[in-house]
Amino acid sequence: MEKIKALHNKFLTLDKKHRIAVFAVFVFLILDISVFVFLKTKGNYSQVILGFDNNFAEAENLIAVNSSACTKKLSKGSAFYKFSETQLEALKDYYSKNGSVGINVRVGIKNLNGRAFEKVQAEQKIFTYGFLYAEDFDKKGKLISKSGKILSGCDLRHFIKKSKGLSYFSNELSIEKNLSEKNLPVGIVISSEYPVKIYDFLVMPARIGYDFTGEIPFYGIPSNGGSFPPSENAFDFSGCAMVFPVENTKFSVMPVMELAFFPVTENELAEGTLKIKMNVGGDTLSIRHTKNVDSCVIQTSTLLSPFSFVDFSENGNLIKKMIMRSNADELKPVSANVVTLPLKTDPGLILSSRSSSWRCMDYEVYEWDRFPGVLFFDTIDYDVQADFFTRLAYYAEKAGFRGKILTDEQLEGLHGYNAHDYSAETLAGFFTKAEKENAHLKQKEYILLDILLTNGVIQRTQDGFKPGRGAVISISRSSTAALRQSFIAHEAWHGIFFIDEGFRNAVAAVYYTVDENTMAFMKGYWASQPSLGYDPSDEYLMHNEFMAYIMQQPLRGVAKYFVHCANRGSVINHIPELCAWVRANEGITFEDAGKILDAYAYDSWGLSCGRVSLISR
Repeated sequence: MEKIKALHNKFLTLDKKHRIAVFAVFVFLILDISVFVFLKTKGNYSQVILGFDNNFAEAENLIAVNSSACTKKLSKGSAFYKFSETQLEALKDYYSKNGSVGINVRVGIKNLNGRAFEKVQAEQKIFTYGFLYAEDFDKKGKLISKSGKILSGCDLRHFIKKSKGLSYFSNELSIEKNLSEKNLPVGIVISSEYPVKIYDFLVMPARIGYDFTGEIPFYGIPSNGGSFPPSENAFDFSGCAMVFPVENTKFSVMPVMELAFFPVTENELAEGTLKIKMNVGGDTLSIRHTKNVDSCVIQTSTLLSPFSFVDFSENGNLIKKMIMRSNADELKPVSANVVTLPLKTDPGLILSSRSSSWRCMDYEVYEWDRFPGVLFFDTIDYDVQADFFTRLAYYAEKAGFRGKILTDEQLEGLHGYNAHDYSAETLAGFFTKAEKENAHLKQKEYILLDILLTNGVIQRTQDGFKPGRGAVISISRSSTAALRQSFIAHEAWHGIFFIDEGFRNAVAAVYYTVDENTMAFMKGYWASQPSLGYDPSDEYLMHNEFMAYIMQQPLRGVAKYFVHCANRGSVINHIPELCAWVRANEGITFEDAGKILDAYAYDSWGLSCGRVSLISR
């Protein structure tokens, strides 16, 4: 105590300048000791943080294993980062909940001008990104490996621009699926032959491919590694089998591929529809880049070999985004042979998809990626389709039965349709009436009700059900390939009719302007086919079917189709004079109506008569 007093008295004898100097040294020693204690207790933390998607866990600084990892700036060489115990536990939890996981890094690269730019461009400047594992450290936690595993890499010359400031890219490296906790990464290594700035790392659901829709270009690499940017708009998705489920089961759902397109000018569209030829394993897909279209969705379960090298033989430069990602976990079957949530996709991929890739044996349900709420049912055969929709068909459209809920005994021996379409209003009315009458429905009809409620096509009320959004369409595998093509077009046009008032008004305008003979033949044709049974007193139904029969085939085939109908014996027996009139006019009045509807469809959605899809094989 006496020594402290003596030091204090001595301090007071110093002049002001020396007292300030002594105080500064004292503060520095205190800070130095504090930093020493912090590093000893907390580890050497980097300025770079590790975050989690949707704030799954709190973002924290990574542990810097070497001095290069302490700051965000990496001049050259390698920066080694280790996860803290808290981060590692959060990663394990996130991985167990998501299954397909990647860790994304944001990188900044300094641009150059003049000779400096030319000099840098003369030689490769390699950047790599990999994971560190438990075996890369000894028992005391000291790094014993100087290279990461499962590397993502690029030549930074692709990103260094001849300008001022920084360029950026975002690179995600996926973690292999089905790993045990002890085999998950415990850290990260970044290596660069050119100065870069490492902003942060983000744990998120795996995304593999490329995406230029945001301000920073994104490149996702599978867990077996790879390079970026892709050459000539091609990408190797073969490693995705190590990240995503490879089949649809009661425990897993195959991933989805999302594509987006660069915009094109009106002049380019005026010269003709731009087609992108996409080669995926054994599949060659033709994707239309047409009016009012900027994206599409491909379910990998509809492809023959989705985990393959993908390239483009035509117009690949129009692809702005090509990303494979997980489907929502909720898309798994809810029970044996029951799925309620649809797979979003283009109708063209439904036709040739494999039933062996369905999520259940009897049927698959899809949602039109361009028209929310429009659901497509594809059933394994006509019997399954009948269990879903025959009672509904008689309630909705059949003359003499409309508005009635028939019993199973009354339906015995009756045929509905080989393809179906129903509006939200009709569906709500059917299930409301069935519930009030305590009607006995088939199991598939109760499944249909669950699907409609789950997807908001109808909504429950105190008095039953009310319409929500969307519509229902159905085709079957019992139909031939040609019929399926025709049916899906016919029914899809109904789906748009149900949900789009502008289209309904356009159809009504054409309906009321066609000549009397054209309309009389159409109604006479329907009446001559007992299996159709359309109620002619339902004006809404007449508009809808008039449109669909014209638009179900390409415009060039509309006149021929109605001439063919006029040559059928059953139709001639019913309306001989009108059949003769159609043949004499070569069906031209139907084609004239088709031209107006075709122009409306193209201007609105880039679709046309006979084609409701953007993708075809």
